[in-house]
Amino acid sequence: SGGQCPESSPHWVANAVLATIAGIGCSLDVALQAATGGASRRRSADRQLLEEFILPTFSLDRSIRRVLFCGCARYTQAYEGLFPHSEYWTLDPSPRRQRFGSKLHVVDRLEALNRHAVGPFDLIICNGVLGWGINDPQQAEAAIRAAHAALASRGRLLLGWNDVAPRNRVRPEHITALAAFTPAPLSRFGARVRVPGWHRHVFDFYRKA
Repeated sequence: SGGQCPESSPHWVANAVLATIAGIGCSLDVALQAATGGASRRRSADRQLLEEFILPTFSLDRSIRRVLFCGCARYTQAYEGLFPHSEYWTLDPSPRRQRFGSKLHVVDRLEALNRHAVGPFDLIICNGVLGWGINDPQQAEAAIRAAHAALASRGRLLLGWNDVAPRNRVRPEHITALAAFTPAPLSRFGARVRVPGWHRHVFDFYRKA
């Protein structure tokens, strides 16, 4: 007692403000690119790593026949083209974002995936959702359980998240449902990849145990 609440500390508040400002800036950048006819891409080190190395590496694995990508935006539209040999599904709770998804699209939250007979998947990509919609422990536990149920035997899960307040309120280490997975390095990547940058993005690779 008497200690300062972490969410009221100057350090936490400063990080939260920076995260908000940078997020708005990235969104404006994407909108400007779209308005001027440019490619809709977020210019960040983690997005570059995802688009140029991680997703293509998954795509080369011919055992990955069915993919679910969670969270749709203008800058994720082209990702389906990275998986020419896979059946590619998308999921987002916002009906307005369906236009950014694939033809095989589910309008719902990951936690409610079991309402839809769409599995099993060989790969579920959940990048930038933890801390950006899945914000409390109950949601996180339900989302990971739903992902586990929807994955085929030995299916893979990519969990990307920002290790900075307030986006890291629920860290993977605190999600007990992840005990049903094993860390699984991807190619030359380790099971956890930290990307330098202000938002300290982390990619965690798992396989269904």
